[in-house]
Amino acid sequence: MEPTKANYALLDQMEAVNLALGYGKLEALDPSKRGAADISFVAPHMDASLAGMGPDGFGGHSENEGLDLLSFPKTTTRAAILIYRLTR
Repeated sequence: MEPTKANYALLDQMEAVNLALGYGKLEALDPSKRGAADISFVAPHMDASLAGMGPDGFGGHSENEGLDLLSFPKTTTRAAILIYRLTR
């Protein structure tokens, strides 16, 4: 997914939610290290988009890949508040 001003502006909004929840500062990952997120396929058709909003995981796209189920409350709360704020 190509980095754009609109994507960084959306990331800033997500970071504001992250900070409000006490989760800390967010940093954009270098595009060469992002992998093939699902959003990459539709991002060219969107005004702004984000990747990496899901649960924490490990073993990236290998037979050992897995999810940290305990990260779901954090990531779903953050996503819900971001969506709410974007609709206001």
